[in-house]
Amino acid sequence: MSYNRRSILGAALGLPAAVAVGSVATATPAAAAAVDATAWADLVLEPGITAQTGATPQVRIVTILGTAFLQARGAITCSLTADTKIATLPAAMGLPTWYVRATTPRNNSQGINACRFEVNTAGSVTIYGANSGNPITWVQFDSIQTIWR
Repeated sequence: MSYNRRSILGAALGLPAAVAVGSVATATPAAAAAVDATAWADLVLEPGITAQTGATPQVRIVTILGTAFLQARGAITCSLTADTKIATLPAAMGLPTWYVRATTPRNNSQGINACRFEVNTAGSVTIYGANSGNPITWVQFDSIQTIWR
C-alpha cells in the first residue's frame, strides 16, 4: 500500500487532535513514522500586539514524508495601519531558508477579510495588508499551514 502526502496530511492535521493522534497511532508503521510534529511554541509578540484570551499565538513544524510545514494557531488584537512586524519566531525553532507566506483571517473591513502572514529568513513575523483607511484590528492564525523551507 502506498501513502501520498495529501492523505497523510489530511489524516494527521485536518482532523481534531484526538482523532488525528488515533489515526496516526493505529496506522501502519511506515505511515506513522512519516509524520513528525514539534511541540507548539509561543510567538514572541512585539509591543502593542496582544494575544487574545485563551488563544496565545503559537507555531510548530510538522514534517510529513520529508516535507516540512509551518502550522500556527491563536489570535491577536492589534491596531495596524501599515505592514507591521508583529512577532518573532521562538529562538529554539530555527529559521526558514526562504520566505514563508500564508493568508489568514482578519477583521472584515470594507469587504476585505484576509491578510498576508509572512515569516522572513531572520524569523520576523509580519502582517501585510493594513492601511490607514482599512486598519487591521485582529488576526486569527488557526488557518495557517504552509510549506516551511
